[in-house]
Amino acid sequence: MSVIKNYFDTDLYNIEEVLSILEMNDYLNGNNNTDKFNTFLKDVIEHYTPIPKAINNPHGIWTDSIFGGGDTKYYGNFVAELFNLCIQKYSNSNDIYFKPSEKPVFQYSIISLNYDLVLESAFNFLNNNYDNMKTINFNKNLKNKQNSVRLSKLHGCIEMGNIVPPTWNKNSNTQLVDTWKGAQKQLSEANHIRILGYSLPLSDSYMKYMFKSSILESAHLKSIDVIALDPNGEVQKRYDDFIDFKHYSFRDRDIKDYLMYLNPKPISNTEHIFNKLEEVHGFFMK
Repeated sequence: MSVIKNYFDTDLYNIEEVLSILEMNDYLNGNNNTDKFNTFLKDVIEHYTPIPKAINNPHGIWTDSIFGGGDTKYYGNFVAELFNLCIQKYSNSNDIYFKPSEKPVFQYSIISLNYDLVLESAFNFLNNNYDNMKTINFNKNLKNKQNSVRLSKLHGCIEMGNIVPPTWNKNSNTQLVDTWKGAQKQLSEANHIRILGYSLPLSDSYMKYMFKSSILESAHLKSIDVIALDPNGEVQKRYDDFIDFKHYSFRDRDIKDYLMYLNPKPISNTEHIFNKLEEVHGFFMK
């Protein structure tokens, strides 16, 4: 691949560009390098995806270790907020159980352009380590399920083995048509759209059309907030040029900081309700 850089401006750190080049070559020459690269990509993602691990924290604040230690707890807190979870200790032990709020004030859904299982890992950690009073799950199809949060992964997922990058060959995306339909429905029904950590690269023109097409059916969109690192101002310029809406805001901030603000402060020694996402988001956007 490196020989290409001797002749053309090529970003070999851009997964979509690499796969597009390989896919074009495979299409014209009958090779299978794309499948090999997809397998390699899947192995790399699985290796570097952080997995929550239980820790013993007898003297600290009990909510600090709900999702294990390290950065994984911040993703866990975010997932718990999405599900409006109430987490409690049994009265006669330190064992924990969880359940979704009976009447959540806010309902959330996620559209992801990542292949990894970071959010699912946090969710699985809950199910594998604690008792659940009601079955909850990420909903990855078009059906509305009780106690679920809609999760649309536009580029596929390593869990399903359907990694489908937005390459030049649009026919390769047919296996994700239902996922894209679901994502468009999510955007069209949203009261607020929040874009976290996505830089709107020039190569992702298809996402602009996704946003625009969803507005055709939107009746009550109230705000669009964007939070992304922007060291040289180029990211905000792309968004400013794209979004023409008086209730649009951009913040040059690290998403890790955003997640850290969600670190829970328990309301008691036996109970914590994850219902601070709106408050934290409002503070972060000031």
